Amino acid sequence: MAWAELTDARCYYELIGRGGPLLLIPGLGVTCRIWDPIVAELARRFTVILVDNRGIGRSAQKRKPCTLRDFSSDLVELLDHLQLDRSHVLGLSLGGVIAQRLAVDHPSRIDRLVLVSCSDIFTPYLRQVSTMLGHTLMRMRAKAFARMVEVLGTSPRFIDSRPDAVEERVLEKCAQGIPARAIGRQLRCLAAEHIDLEHNLLPAPTLVLAGEYDFLIPGCYAREMAGRIPGGQFLLIPDAGHNPLLERPEIVLPRMVDFLNGRPVASITDADRLSACPPAPVVAARGSDPIEFDVAGGISR
Repeated sequence: MAWAELTDARCYYELIGRGGPLLLIPGLGVTCRIWDPIVAELARRFTVILVDNRGIGRSAQKRKPCTLRDFSSDLVELLDHLQLDRSHVLGLSLGGVIAQRLAVDHPSRIDRLVLVSCSDIFTPYLRQVSTMLGHTLMRMRAKAFARMVEVLGTSPRFIDSRPDAVEERVLEKCAQGIPARAIGRQLRCLAAEHIDLEHNLLPAPTLVLAGEYDFLIPGCYAREMAGRIPGGQFLLIPDAGHNPLLERPEIVLPRMVDFLNGRPVASITDADRLSACPPAPVVAARGSDPIEFDVAGGISR
């Protein structure tokens, strides 16, 4: 673990592995720990740069971020601190929009770009989702906010095959103690962003990924975004939600590694679709596992 003293932040980062640099930018309200399930595999081929965004996790802010350009500027300074002229960049959700801003403002710093579960345009649908998340964040406990994000962002098949997964993720997020104000600032920065790839081209080779069952940022927006990127490649990952890297790593990781190494990316096959997690068996009789509603704290069992 290490910190870089930047202009507007004390930035926490980790370097793991050997090979060409690969910067991972996490999404809304999460730290670099979101990558833990896949970082060992990536570190076999790349020097993985894990980072907490300004004001989140172990990265302390010296100045509050006002736009996503503040976050991307931190990343440029971090690359300078690491004496790296260029890096591959992978951004998830909010991190994908930050990665776009980084690529537009500093194209010479990016080799290849992977954008996961994001869009370049803040559409009316996405604005409604953001408003719903913001109201939940303000009016309910952290556990209720985390549960909403997990349910909307996880594929039904994944939840059915691993019924305890949502609860485990909710508890992990709550244990991190991310302040609601920090998440709210990220939401406001996101709502104010408009990349407009028709007028701001991404020169780096770009792979766009989206989950088939992502209700936070539906894959239709990622597909349209890929069409606005010269030479952009798009993959819709079957039976995956907002984070296909974690739900279907056996499909995503080999294709992403091929892309980052300049090799052709295999298309999604029928075998990939058939290999999705089977639905979980019903083990409890109807009515034996009641759900209670706590007005202050949300739904509990």
